[in-house]
Formats: sequence, C-alpha cells, structure tokens
Amino acid sequence: MTRLALLVLGFLVAGAAGGVLWERLWEPTSGLTYDDQWFLEPAGPDVSFQAIALFVVIAFPLGVVLAVLAGLLRDGETATVVTVLVAATAAGIVMYAVGAALGPADPQALAAGSPDYTPLPGDLGLTAPDLGRTAWHSTALLAFPAGAMTGLVGMFLFGSQGLPRTPRG
Repeated sequence: MTRLALLVLGFLVAGAAGGVLWERLWEPTSGLTYDDQWFLEPAGPDVSFQAIALFVVIAFPLGVVLAVLAGLLRDGETATVVTVLVAATAAGIVMYAVGAALGPADPQALAAGSPDYTPLPGDLGLTAPDLGRTAWHSTALLAFPAGAMTGLVGMFLFGSQGLPRTPRG
C-alpha cells in the first residue's frame, strides 16, 4: 500500500513541477481592451493555441516517463494500472492549477472597467481566450493520463525482456 501511495505522491509532485515548467516556458499572449472586453492582438488560432500545445508537449512525455518507472515495479499489475491512471489524471489537474496560478490573471476580468486599448497579457489556460470560455475545459487535460497509459502499456508489453520476474508461489 505504501508503494502505491508513493506512486501517487510522485505523480502529484511531478505534476506540480510540470506546471511550474509550463508557466516558465510559456510566453504570454498580448491583447488589448475594447468596450470592456479583451481581444488578442494579433488575433488567430495559432496565437491562442500556444499554451495548449506547450501543456501537451510537457504533460505527455512526463506521463510516459513516470509510468515507465512505475512499470519497473512488477508487483500487482492491476493495482498499478488503476493507481497510475488516477494519479496521472490528478497530476494533469495539478499541473494545470499550478501553471494557471503562477500565470497572469484573467484578462477578460481585468478588461472590465479598463480604458479602451489598454494592453494586457493573456492568461495561461487550456482554451481559446474567448469571452465566456472556461479556461480548463479542454481535452488537453487528458495528455498526462494518455502519456502514462502509453508508457505503462509499453512497459508491460515490451519491458519484461530484461527484467526478472519473481515467481509467485
């Protein structure tokens, strides 16, 4: 049981570290206020997609590496799979929460009451910065668990070549 608890703790710590890295590598988008709303400047999906892509580029390989390390422990495969899936999902949420907390505030909220054409940086979120969008409603949150399941399945299928398995019985 302590092995599984340490596994969860490791994923959560890695998720927090991933959130810090995500915020450090991300360059805030720029925008302007107009009529109490914030608009990207320059506008375009490639500009608003940068934070999402960076999240996936960090979360997926991090999930793979952590799951491969978890797969080295060959005891209780079913418990390991369930624990890794739950821990990776939680780590993705922690990664988002830490990164978003370290990033700039929501520009849509700051734009209300600001004079027109006030420059404001964008916030760190997983959706386009449109008015009315929830910043964490994104399938990008699945990158961490998808990477973890990829690494764990790969480890269970191909990682047993050089690893001795202890007999049970």
